[in-house]
Amino acid sequence: MRKKGYWAILLVVALAGAVYFWGTAAAEVETATVCRGSIRHEVLDTGYVQSAQKLDIYAAQGGQIISLPVTVGQKVEKGQVIMVLQNRDLTMASEQLQIQLSQADTAVAAAAAAIEQVRLDLEDVEAEFTRAQDLYNGGAISQVEYDESRFQLEKTKSSVIAQEQSLQSAREQVNNYQSLLASSRQKENELQVRSPISGTLMQLPVEQEQVVVYGALLARVAMPNDLEIKVDLLSDDLGEIQIGQKAQITAPVLGNQVLNGEVIQIYPQAEEKQSALGVIQRRVPTIIRLDDTSNLKPGYETRVSIIAASNENVLLVPREAVLSSTNGERQVMAIVNNRVVMRTVTTGLFDNKNVEISAGLQEGQEIIKDASIGLQPNARVKALKSP
Repeated sequence: MRKKGYWAILLVVALAGAVYFWGTAAAEVETATVCRGSIRHEVLDTGYVQSAQKLDIYAAQGGQIISLPVTVGQKVEKGQVIMVLQNRDLTMASEQLQIQLSQADTAVAAAAAAIEQVRLDLEDVEAEFTRAQDLYNGGAISQVEYDESRFQLEKTKSSVIAQEQSLQSAREQVNNYQSLLASSRQKENELQVRSPISGTLMQLPVEQEQVVVYGALLARVAMPNDLEIKVDLLSDDLGEIQIGQKAQITAPVLGNQVLNGEVIQIYPQAEEKQSALGVIQRRVPTIIRLDDTSNLKPGYETRVSIIAASNENVLLVPREAVLSSTNGERQVMAIVNNRVVMRTVTTGLFDNKNVEISAGLQEGQEIIKDASIGLQPNARVKALKSP
């Protein structure tokens, strides 16, 4: 009986020791050291290459395309005809106006001849009236004969005035037809579509024999060596973006090359866009000027990193080392004498790896790298340095 009691006591002691050992065993944790370095906060998104100088050409007149001597990608010169439209209504209108103008010119010529004749008649009548007036004053003719001569003079003067008005009206009609014909001819000239600048034909959304209406997009001409990046940024990110901020551009076609750019324009309003996952988002078009275009071409997809802010020589810790407490404070698990001590910290900039610590830690201090492991304050830990 005594032996059984002895072994029972030993078993209890062993169990108590095991409980104590496992209850106070140090947890192995990966650690990091608070260090100094540089950090920058970036806004990342997808952008597309486009020509900085481009012009869309719209149909100034409707009609059928009867000539299309150019193709997409072709270089064109300023003023070069890139397509010809046909509009029979415009042609017929010009022809009719030309006929009416000719008739009006004939009417002007007839009115001019008539007024010349009536002016000659007026000279004769004025001479007759002068003789009649002398005869009447000398008593050689009667009052009736004198009045008849004066009546003829007034009648002829009225005829001159009427002919002058008729000539003026005919001339105004000529001017009117000339203006209408010039306008119609101008419209006919617009059927010859010309490039407004020297560049490359980037788009040609029409084909020969197609009928187009007024205002239809006919072509897009751009200067291919003057490129920029257009990126549609989430409206939530715009608070961090300003004109003049630097950007870096990468793309599969660039390989390992990174191009530098600068934000030069932020559109004044957001636009609704649907993401690849079907989510409606509010995005703001933003333009980035490139210092060097390398081998980029219009339409290429790029990855854009806009540097919103940067700091040098600041304290840094891994992002996963910072957690938020229930009261909203930021905390880090520091290691002091192999035990966990919660440190409240003030954070600054962050990137995809690190967070800036502006208060609460010191350089060289050891912390737990991943705060999500859920250790309690004062827990014993065994530090394993990060590789």
